[in-house]
Amino acid sequence: MNQRDTWDLFCHVVDNFGDIGVGWRLARQLVHEHGRNVRLFVDDLNTFRVICPQVNPRLAQQSVDGVQVFNWGRQLQLEPGDVVVELFGCKLAPAFLERIQQRGAEGLRWFNLEHLSAEPWVEGSHLKPSPQPGGINKLFFFPGFTPATGGLIREADLLARRDAWQAMPAARRIALRSLSLPPPPEHATTVVLFSYARAKMESWLQSLAAADRPTVLWICPGPIIEAVNDWLHMQLLTGQTTVRGSLTLCALPFMPQERFDELLWAADVCIVRGEDSFVRAQWAARPMVWHIYPQQDGAHDKKLDAFFDLYLKDAPADVRDAIIPLWTAWNRNLDLDSAWSGFVAALPQLRRHARTWCNRLASQPDLASQLLTAGRTLQARILPL
Repeated sequence: MNQRDTWDLFCHVVDNFGDIGVGWRLARQLVHEHGRNVRLFVDDLNTFRVICPQVNPRLAQQSVDGVQVFNWGRQLQLEPGDVVVELFGCKLAPAFLERIQQRGAEGLRWFNLEHLSAEPWVEGSHLKPSPQPGGINKLFFFPGFTPATGGLIREADLLARRDAWQAMPAARRIALRSLSLPPPPEHATTVVLFSYARAKMESWLQSLAAADRPTVLWICPGPIIEAVNDWLHMQLLTGQTTVRGSLTLCALPFMPQERFDELLWAADVCIVRGEDSFVRAQWAARPMVWHIYPQQDGAHDKKLDAFFDLYLKDAPADVRDAIIPLWTAWNRNLDLDSAWSGFVAALPQLRRHARTWCNRLASQPDLASQLLTAGRTLQARILPL
């Protein structure tokens, strides 16, 4: 596969920032680490701009950090690149699909990058072809946590940057100051709160306020801030900090992905949601709580259990006993007080477990590298030497 071949990435912004977060990280990695020409097609440039302020939503085409960014409609005027990647099953324009089918015999490679899942069936579905009109196969590419899947997005220098950042005494202070956050109280437990809306937050917040040990909540923008405001009986505006007893609450602004990574590195606990922040919390090697996207049919419970099976497979009993009750309570809208106390008491063990898990994941090839390998393999089948 030619190093300068063109990759077309297509992304519908569905779950606020998770989908575009994945797409933007992948696009930049393909450009900066692998020298690809990348065209990123996005249907909501306004939302994209929130995590990438350089994006101008009024432009149909622009270059941002080496990536060619297009609004969704521009695909109607362009020929497909050498590799087409649909993120999360987004639907391409019929006219563009016709051009893909016309290119089929010329060696175009076509992938559908699926949602992340720990369920066992993913291993059997990874890289399975789906025949399309025009004699071309679309391959289903499944991210995952095992060697039989497509891995996770991880920049080549990510873990080294994390370790260097955490070893620098001033780095945390500078990062917090850049977000207008006050220094945490001494011995405070710092918590990134990036969650979907959930019930029964009031008793948890009250218990944190009444606790002996201070807690700082760094609250990311999103629906969870409404539950916090209900408990406060006030509107906590972006950039504001308020204190209730032992609890400090800070309302964060939207931030670029690099700053969000640093926030995770700075925290004692990362409460995250969706896919992108879920993966980045694992690379942060921090104790975490995953608020999985809730589905009406309860399918998210099976997905959560499947992740437990991998994440806690070799974990000691005290780690399992700390993680399962809190994650279950958070995802099922149960009271959090008791489960949270057990979780915080086990933080030293949870930190060791998070580091071990991170190192295990890092021993596997990253997603971008595996996607490139799959593209080369597919090209060799289409255009034998």
